Amino acid sequence: MQQTSIEAYESVKKYIPVIQNIILTHIGFAGPDTCDHMEQVLDLSHQTCSASIRALVKKGLLEDSGKKGITRSGRKAIIWKLTEINDETSSAIL
Repeated sequence: MQQTSIEAYESVKKYIPVIQNIILTHIGFAGPDTCDHMEQVLDLSHQTCSASIRALVKKGLLEDSGKKGITRSGRKAIIWKLTEINDETSSAIL
C-alpha cells in the first residue's frame, strides 16, 4: 500500500463510523440513492463516500438495489439500498 494512502486512512479513521452512520441514516430516511447524489447532499468527497459504501456492503448493511440512477456527468450509477435485515432493524428504530 502507498504511504500516502496509509496517511490518508490514518487521518480519517476515527471518523469512519460517523460517516458510515450518516450514509445509513440518509438512506434510511431518504430511500435508496447513488453515491454521486449522496456526495452532494451529505457534502462528502467521492473517495470518502465510495469507500464508506464499499465498507457497508462488506458489512452486509448496504446492497445494490438492481436499479440505476444518473450521475451529474450523465453516467449510470448503482442505486444503493439498505439490506433487508438492516432495513428491518432501521424501521424498528425509526
